[in-house]
Amino acid sequence: MDELYPIFLRLNAKPVLIVGGGAVALRKTEGLLAAGARVTVVSLAFHPGFAAWSAVQCITSAYEADCLAVAGAARWTIVFAATNNESVNTRIYADSAARGILCCRCDMPLVGDFIGPAVQRCGPVTLAVTSGGASPGLSGKLARQLTRSMDPALIRQIQLSAGWRQEVLRQVSDGEIRSSLLRRISGELMLETIQQAGEAEAEKLFQQWLTQAMNSSATVADQATEPRV
Repeated sequence: MDELYPIFLRLNAKPVLIVGGGAVALRKTEGLLAAGARVTVVSLAFHPGFAAWSAVQCITSAYEADCLAVAGAARWTIVFAATNNESVNTRIYADSAARGILCCRCDMPLVGDFIGPAVQRCGPVTLAVTSGGASPGLSGKLARQLTRSMDPALIRQIQLSAGWRQEVLRQVSDGEIRSSLLRRISGELMLETIQQAGEAEAEKLFQQWLTQAMNSSATVADQATEPRV
């Protein structure tokens, strides 16, 4: 089995095509909408669940290669071949490849360009697990187990770090000092502070570290600008 390269795509407002309107297509649509994608589904028939999503464009039609491009240019960021017909899915994949569009073969994951993993979201954390197509069900089970085992304090550390990181980038000019501080706010001492003393104490610790880093960064800058005798 080929090794897979994991990647998280930013699909917000990006156009995505799903060919096929069954239960598999419905699950793919749900995940894509959660990522903010603009989803279009082409199928001769649709699962009743699609009626709940007004944001999804459902086109009642058989698959034709022309739906992949406009004036010869690719119109989709990614494509999912999710019909219950192997030969049609093969055509979708071949047509997508000819136009340089990445395509997921939902019926044969090992054949397509990428695999849709089992996904669990926990605050700012997204867990994506794949078995390389060997067992999607077990991938989902593992993803759920991992989510349940996550320390809530670690999740909160990640949430706080998003704001702290921006503040560090704005106020600490020296690259080495900045990197050191970013490592500290994601380290064990900060996690232990959140676990044992709470967010208010964690914020105090961050502000203390930030002040120290700003002073050190200013000192480095001053030394760099001192005239040499």
